[in-house]
Amino acid sequence: VLALGIAAVAIAYFSHRASIAFDHQGKKAAGSISNVNTLLERASSGKPVDGRPAPDKQWVARMTDACVARESLLARVPTSGTVAAMAARGTRILAIERAYAARVELLRPPSGYRAEYRAIRDFNREQQRLVQRVVAAAGDGDLGRATRESVALRELAGRANTVFLGLGLDRCVFGSSGMPL
Repeated sequence: VLALGIAAVAIAYFSHRASIAFDHQGKKAAGSISNVNTLLERASSGKPVDGRPAPDKQWVARMTDACVARESLLARVPTSGTVAAMAARGTRILAIERAYAARVELLRPPSGYRAEYRAIRDFNREQQRLVQRVVAAAGDGDLGRATRESVALRELAGRANTVFLGLGLDRCVFGSSGMPL
């Protein structure tokens, strides 16, 4: 009888604790759903999801102009399957990317977005280094190394595109036109 009494008290105690835990989890889930709704509303309105005010519209317009000009020039660079043509294409892409990076350097970052601006500048520098490696590999006739370096460019584009989209710079995302291969 004593053992049954102890078992009944233990069951009641642990049932109560489990009930409190489930109730607490339910409230956390409701809070999480509320946060998701807020994030979706901000994202659909074009506002940054982290709660900051949107970047300055003039800065966004200037960045967009720089990106549109870059993409227009990149789209006109001829493509070919030969290694020598890849080296020539990469050299032209590098010149276009350097001019774009210089233009971006002149644009002052919007307040509250200095980290993203630094990230864009870092992406530009890294992209130039990678394109130089592709050009060097293609110039040496090493198609395998040129391909590996191009894969690194695509990985960089994925990281950079996240930053661009977060700033509302959808025209700045790196497309395939800037790839030497």
